[in-house]
Amino acid sequence: MFPAHPLEAVTHAAPYPYYAALARDRPLYREPALDLWIASHPDAIRAIMSHPAARVRPPAAPVPPALCPGPAATLFGRFVRMNDSVPHTQLKGLLTDFIRGQGRHPEVMAWPDTGALTANDIDRYLAAAPVHAQAAFLGLPPSVYADCAADISVFLSGLPEVSAGPKTAAAHAAAERLQGRLESHLQAPQASPALRRLREAGMRADLAPALLAANLAGLLFQSCEAGAGLLGNALVLAGRRGLRGAVSDGQAEALVDEVLRTDPPVHNTRRFLAAGIEICGQGIEAGQTVLLVLAAAAMIEPEARWPFGALGHACPGAELARRHAAAALAHLLHADADTVSLAARFRYRPLPNARVPQFDFPKEPSQ
Repeated sequence: MFPAHPLEAVTHAAPYPYYAALARDRPLYREPALDLWIASHPDAIRAIMSHPAARVRPPAAPVPPALCPGPAATLFGRFVRMNDSVPHTQLKGLLTDFIRGQGRHPEVMAWPDTGALTANDIDRYLAAAPVHAQAAFLGLPPSVYADCAADISVFLSGLPEVSAGPKTAAAHAAAERLQGRLESHLQAPQASPALRRLREAGMRADLAPALLAANLAGLLFQSCEAGAGLLGNALVLAGRRGLRGAVSDGQAEALVDEVLRTDPPVHNTRRFLAAGIEICGQGIEAGQTVLLVLAAAAMIEPEARWPFGALGHACPGAELARRHAAAALAHLLHADADTVSLAARFRYRPLPNARVPQFDFPKEPSQ
């Protein structure tokens, strides 16, 4: 049975026939049940992404209101991926050059040799390993990897809040730690060569160190759910293929590439209209939100890397994410993760945009 709508499709067992039909038959339409416009065809998605009225955040709420005021709001507001302003556009180019100029090999979060890996171990590894790998790539010292992963997790947990509460207070504290830690390492005389190069490029561009540091945190933030989904879905694919034990780097990369084509980690993103627009013969009013179904666009253009976005807000770390996921997958297989059992029992975390497997959860009560 098809999902009822695109948000339900993210956690559906087999959403891809639905996505193919959506892109083919309903390239752009309004979904009353969600109070959203839905764009599913590549042409419609590109047209909306490239329109100046389509913003990555609601014009009246550039930061989630529950975070305001406080350190979490300040950090979020500095993220280049959450902003369309000229300084942030300039910063996006600088970060892209920084990522592409790195020649570092993936550094994998090692799993302690404590016996058989449990489902809970795997879930915790999915959450932490992408942040560890990204922190290593950025040139941060190993002593801060675990703290960065923990703070990113706490910060993320506060974002869905609609009003301030305990998770919001924790997110403020985590954001303050992230900002201070990353700014300190960026500015330190003994900073890694990579961070020194970024600092010098920022100075030449007249970008404040606080903004640069916040976007180092933003790169950690971006890696978390998408990285967990990519690695988790690759584990499921390995289990369905009956793969266990050591694999070559090429085998791990091939599995990750297949996941990116057939079961990607990111399915949706959004745009918020600051003015009325006309796209594909449809008039969409100011104040409306458009859900861009990237997973449906990928059914039409499977090689276009839609899970990583497109145009001005395309993820600059697509190749990096691929390499990190492949290295982590090879590590877990070498550690003898029971992929067959993992693939036989899992569900998807209830997220609106990312398809992230969860392997440790209570059994359903008996009927």
